[in-house]
Amino acid sequence: MAPRSRPERLIQELQSWQDEELAELAAMITGLLESRQQEAVDASQERREDGTPLGRHGGRGHIELKMIPDAKTGKTYGPYRYLRYWGVTKKGTKGLKSVYLGKGSGANE
Repeated sequence: MAPRSRPERLIQELQSWQDEELAELAAMITGLLESRQQEAVDASQERREDGTPLGRHGGRGHIELKMIPDAKTGKTYGPYRYLRYWGVTKKGTKGLKSVYLGKGSGANE
């Protein structure tokens, strides 16, 4: 019998992952859920002059919007969305990590 839901299909793939990979994914999912809960609580985010949200800094899990400057041209690109979450770093300690989620609304190339 084929799994019907997206989580059921995903768990079939995940069963072959290493424990460390599953722990990292769990930390990312926790961060994503925390960021969504915070967004629901704080619907009035601070905004830049152009109206784009700054993103939330601090907390356990949050979405951060980054503007990336080009040192050669002086032009700024973005905003780019990053999930910031707490996980195990390369040094083996707990720390803030990030994963790129894609371009934010109003992103310039």
